[in-house]
Amino acid sequence: MNSFPVELEPPASPRLAAMLSLLHLAAAALPWMTHCARLLAVSLSGMALAGLAASLAGIPGPHRWLRRAGCRDGRWQVWLAGLDRPHEARIGPATRVHAGWVFLDLRTDAGRLGWLLQRAAVEPDEFRRLKARLRLA
Repeated sequence: MNSFPVELEPPASPRLAAMLSLLHLAAAALPWMTHCARLLAVSLSGMALAGLAASLAGIPGPHRWLRRAGCRDGRWQVWLAGLDRPHEARIGPATRVHAGWVFLDLRTDAGRLGWLLQRAAVEPDEFRRLKARLRLA
């Protein structure tokens, strides 16, 4: 069952970044449009904007430390920007697999890394292997 090797090096996803930005900005504006109490509107808008930074941090691109990830024989490895050698990694509990996207949570000695991957960001066969690998993990 460990026959699903996965190699991921997704390109930057500006369309996903724009979609997430619009979603979070709409969420930040909604309390003001519904005339919530000022303190509640400020706190809800602040949480929406703080969530924007966390969401954008999960999108692949040149702004990320995580450049490449792969799994062979059940061992995950990640390649970080500026480093030539791979780091050992393991799947974190926040990993989620859905039909059209995957949130990949990887834990390394360098810290916690993650990617939000759309089906279109990766080759179709590679996306199927990734989903199969994560469901077996």
